[in-house]
Order: sequence, then structure tokens, then C-alpha cells
Amino acid sequence: MKTIKSISILIIASFLLTACEDWLDVKPKTEVESSELLKTESGYKDALWGVYTKMTETSMYGLNMTVTPDAMAKMYSRIGSSSALNHFSSYNYTSTRTQPVVDAVWQNTYTTIANLNNLITNIQSADKGMFARDNYNVIYGEALGLRAFLHFDLLRLFAPSYADDPDAAAIPYVVAFDNHITETSTVSKTIEFILKDLNAAAALLKESDPMVTKRTVTTSEDNGYLLNRNLRFNYYAIVATMARVYLYKGDKTNATLKAQEVIDGSGCQWTSVDNIATTEANRDHTFTPEQVFVLKVEKMENNIQYALSLDARWISGNSVSLSLSDANQIYPYSTDWRGWGTLYGWSSVLSLSGTYRMPTKLWQYEDMPATYKCLLPLIRMPEMKLIVAECNPSGKGAEIINEIRTHRGITDIFPADAKEGEVMAEIRNEYQREFYCEGVLWYYYKRLNNPTIPYYSYGRQNNQNMDREKYVWPMPKEEIEFGNRNSKTKA
Repeated sequence: MKTIKSISILIIASFLLTACEDWLDVKPKTEVESSELLKTESGYKDALWGVYTKMTETSMYGLNMTVTPDAMAKMYSRIGSSSALNHFSSYNYTSTRTQPVVDAVWQNTYTTIANLNNLITNIQSADKGMFARDNYNVIYGEALGLRAFLHFDLLRLFAPSYADDPDAAAIPYVVAFDNHITETSTVSKTIEFILKDLNAAAALLKESDPMVTKRTVTTSEDNGYLLNRNLRFNYYAIVATMARVYLYKGDKTNATLKAQEVIDGSGCQWTSVDNIATTEANRDHTFTPEQVFVLKVEKMENNIQYALSLDARWISGNSVSLSLSDANQIYPYSTDWRGWGTLYGWSSVLSLSGTYRMPTKLWQYEDMPATYKCLLPLIRMPEMKLIVAECNPSGKGAEIINEIRTHRGITDIFPADAKEGEVMAEIRNEYQREFYCEGVLWYYYKRLNNPTIPYYSYGRQNNQNMDREKYVWPMPKEEIEFGNRNSKTKA
């Protein structure tokens, strides 16, 4: 007999229970609840909002798909021995501290995908007349886009990189809400599925997303449903994900086109120094004007803040930190907002000795402005800038590096005539300085299949040797056993 795993999926105002057979073979257990929920526009809105809520949990982007990869990217000089992050930094993915985390990421992400598939299946046959104005296209497009987004991050965690082997067995790309086993696809085939969903989502949202159409949306219209589009998987979040995917497969032409579209059209602006040079509690720690797609993590303090032990718990050896000497190496410019100085970034204010610096990007202050509170950025505009630079190092590379420096308070000019290798090295440095607590640096290293990862330890640069075993999280044992997973793939 196969083991049956029951998983509860949160949906605002109601909830749908699904039973997961063999982890991925999702079958509705309470079909009445499901069918009744998705008979109204409000039901579709609730179901989609439930997906965003699920994504904020610690098993997903609320910790383990953002902060945890930072440990693997060697972002910290010190990680407490009792922290699971310590085991991840050693690439021990099967310890008693890491295996439950890895399994939970797989399980909960596919559960979220199942919820999306249920929504997509129903909306495809729904009466469009029940939806106000553009909401059919918006809801449908966001669901398709999120399905692709989640599969892409599973690919980046659980499969070899495209640069390593595009024909390697990867992950199942699940598009049906039923109890049939979805066979494992190759890396390249998975990317094809991802791009297919993203293109379909973009076509829907390009006609309907206020970020594209530029129509004015008010709080009185549809209860403000289409306001705050960066909190939803908007059109430019879809295009930005396309830029990531194209770069992942080495298609620099399309990666550049998509990244530039986000830069030109999203309305994102560089954060002003006025939002940084304030008191610690009032600073814009996540650079809100630059956010293309961000999650509102209501339990930020309990989840991420606690996991990083950003307070007196440091004494117990459970926190993460960067030594002052390492901070000086990574952030060599004293005026860099992101560094260990007085403006922003790595701070000694959190009950910590002067020898170490702790990351303050996601720290929540009691009197923090509501507009900055509990925000976890998943896509920001500087990444798009760096994609364009990486794809055109001899062209725009130096120019973009200097643009980033200028908007981070750095006055030192990067040489316009720098060689391509020097440009690429500085792009890597910018990834390290810019994206801590966002997981982006890890995905950068894996995309390039870097044979080594540079890291700092008490003022000295070291190199971590890397291989496929270190870059790839193991598929859960239950999935291998009951999902009949092996080396065979379906192309």
C-alpha cells in the first residue's frame, strides 16, 4: 500500500483540503468545498490570495527559499553551531537538521502548485461574465505565472543547472489537479514548460495589468483589488522571471530584452538617500521603490528574525553574522549604504559585540513605518540591471556597475575601459553586496555552475570547491520511492 499524506492548504475566508498521494499526486478530498469556492469571483480571489499566503511560510519564501540559500552561498563568516543554517553551509542536506527542511520545501511548494492547478483548471471553463472588468485575465495570468515561478525555483534547488547538464533528470512539471503521476522532465524540458506558462501569463496580463495599461485604479473600484501590484505576481514580475529563465539557459539575447523591458516599463526607481539616512527604525531596509515583486510576510519577526537570531540569542550560538574584517573586505567603500557603516545593512546595534555585524535588512522595528514593514523582496530592479550588464559586459557592463555604485552612495568610479574579466568579477561582487537575505547570490553561482564559491573568513578570502552534489538538493526519499522516480525522464 502506498502512503497517503494529507496537507492542509490555507485559503482566506475558506479552506480547501487536499490529500496528496505520493507527494505530487494531488486528488481533491472535499470536492464540494472546491467546486463551491470557485463559483464566484471572490472565491477565485480568496484562492489566489491563499497561494500568496502559503508562499510566506517558513517552508517556502518566508525562510527556506530565500535566507537558507544565503548560507549555501557562504554569505556569513559565522553561523551558530545549533542553527540548521550551519548544516546547509556545509552542504549536508541529509542531516537531521536539514532533511526535514528540504522535504518541506518540496512538499509545500508542490502543494501550492496543486492549489494553483485547481484554480487554473476551474477558471479555464468559468463564465467570464462573473468577473469584474479585467479580473479574469489578471487572476488567470497570475496563477499561470506563479506556477512557472514556483517550478523554476524548484528546478534551481533540486536539479543540476542548465550549464552543468541540460539533459539531466530534473523535476516533475505538474499542470493537472488529479491523482496521476507526473513524470520527471529534463532540465531543458522543464525550462520549456516554464517559458510556455510565462508567455501565456504575459499575454493575459499585458492586456489587463494596470502596471502596463497605466489606467488609474482607486480604492473604491473593486475594493482596490488591482492596487499595490508589486505585492502580486504582476506583468513585470512575469517578464523579470523570463529574464532569469533565459539567462539560466544561456540565452543572453532574450535575457537582455526581458530585463530591459522591466527596467524601462515597470516604474521601479532607485531608492533615494532620504529613505536611508534616517534613524535605524525608519530606514527603507528593502529598497521599496526598486521592488518588482515582494511578499508581505506578516510573521516576519517570528519566522526570519527568529531563525537568524538577531538579538541576544546570539549568545547561544544560534545566530548568523559577518565579522567586521570580512565586512571591510566585501564592502570596501565606507560610504556604501549596504555595508557595515552607519546608514544601512550590517549593524552592531543588535546586542552584539563590535567584532561582528548582523544583517539588518529584514529586522523589524517596533516603530517601523507601515510601508516598509514585513516586506520580503523576491525580485528587484538591480538584478535586472546586473543581467543586462552580464549579458553585455564589454558594452554596458562598466556603465551599469557605476550606476549601481552611484545609487548606493559609492563615489569611486569603476574604470570604463575595464577588461571583460574585470567587469564580470565586479558583477559577482555586486551580487554579493546587494542581495543578502534574498537567496539571489546562490542562484547566481549555481546558474554559472561555478567550480568554486569565494567566501570570507575573518578577513581572508577563501574558495569553497563545488560540485553537483553540493549544488543539488536531494529529492525526498518518499517521492523517489512512491513516485517511482529514477533516471528515466519524459522528454
